[in-house]
Amino acid sequence: MPKKLSIALLLVAALLLTGCGGTVVTDLYVQDILEVVEGAEEPLFTLATISVESPGDEYNQQVIELLESTFRDAANSRTMMQDYTTYVLLDVKIPIVDLDDFYQLWEDDDPIGIVVVDMEDGTSGFGLSLNSDVLDPLFAEFSEQLWQPISIADFTFTVRLLNDTRGVVAATVQGVYANQIPVSYEERFDLERRDVLEIKLGDVVRDAAYREGIAVLGVLE
Repeated sequence: MPKKLSIALLLVAALLLTGCGGTVVTDLYVQDILEVVEGAEEPLFTLATISVESPGDEYNQQVIELLESTFRDAANSRTMMQDYTTYVLLDVKIPIVDLDDFYQLWEDDDPIGIVVVDMEDGTSGFGLSLNSDVLDPLFAEFSEQLWQPISIADFTFTVRLLNDTRGVVAATVQGVYANQIPVSYEERFDLERRDVLEIKLGDVVRDAAYREGIAVLGVLE
């Protein structure tokens, strides 16, 4: 076989074995955290946008249907071009629950959730929950129907903490990227009204959330 043809076949094989990538960006409002900690009577949800790399335009509808069958109230499906790559996007509802109701996420088959906890010192912790019991079958369906491997390692997760209160809120985070800055040790961010703190999970925190079901992201003071 000619050398150039061999190289071309290797490149094609590499492309076929490359999994789809994706992102999940979740909006989290300070007021929602406070309401859940105080014992909200009604279930609370927030909005997340899921973006999945399309394996080809002919597969876009399959990607949409797989996501719609897994997430709550999936809506507003659309495509976006970025760096010559097409992505399929959907908006979905993500539940916000108290730590005492953590296992309700599994009972309700919610793939992703926000968990908050009353720290009993006037502060409120918040974290991200990833349900591997739901996400693993989703990834398996992606691989089977779209002929491309995909796993939790192909996804990045970001939580946008929005201060919708009238006062200044202090958020302490550690082991994440905060506004694109890596935070190895505890660091406090003072959020003015309408300020946003973008919290991106690194690989270790993401994998811990996937393995343990939850990873703490920060504390509100």
